Amino acid sequence: MTLQGILFDFNGTLFFDSEMHLAAFREMFRRAGLPALPDREMIRRVFGRSNESICREQFSPGAGPDEVAAFARDKEALYQSFCLQMPERLHLVAGAPEMLDHLRATGVPFCLATGSGPENIAFYREHLGLDRWFSPDRIVCFDGSYPGKPAPDVYRLAAARLGLEPSACLVLEDGTSGLRAAAAADAGAAVALWEARFPSPLTDGMRVDRELHDLRDWQALLAGFGLLR
Repeated sequence: MTLQGILFDFNGTLFFDSEMHLAAFREMFRRAGLPALPDREMIRRVFGRSNESICREQFSPGAGPDEVAAFARDKEALYQSFCLQMPERLHLVAGAPEMLDHLRATGVPFCLATGSGPENIAFYREHLGLDRWFSPDRIVCFDGSYPGKPAPDVYRLAAARLGLEPSACLVLEDGTSGLRAAAAADAGAAVALWEARFPSPLTDGMRVDRELHDLRDWQALLAGFGLLR
């Protein structure tokens, strides 16, 4: 099937914030009196997962809704504080604004498909100007109503927002869980895009159609998938 739309992960893909997430998770492990996972394992086993899954898998297996909610609140408050302490990092990845402007101008449909919750989306709208490219109906974030990554639901929902099947969509992802979600959703193509100083999310023989560390060459990327108009 010819590709017709693009589904973007956000954290670590359009916004290089892995450093801030790692700092927040390390502090959460410290507060819980637990040894933090090594960064490589954190990226592969935690990044992209919902806070509910992370809380129950890494911190408290029997956590109820109130404990999960408190975990999510505390972790995301830490994360946002670290973001604000690094204002030089509060921008989209190189090339992303130009690419998104072009997609909007030429009518290529695109949607955000992120494991972040509504509280972080509000933060990004305020500090990263997401409204310039993503209207509320073009943002699928984790609200607890469907299984998080690596389940395929977020990409199926995002494709449906565009009136497309996942097989007609290019997915850009940085996380191991997210790439597995894209594969499970039967995405038409997948690009692994992550900050070069962090470990690759590709593991256990995972394969993608392309690997990138920024979007400076976005025109060639779009052309390579038949999406440059």
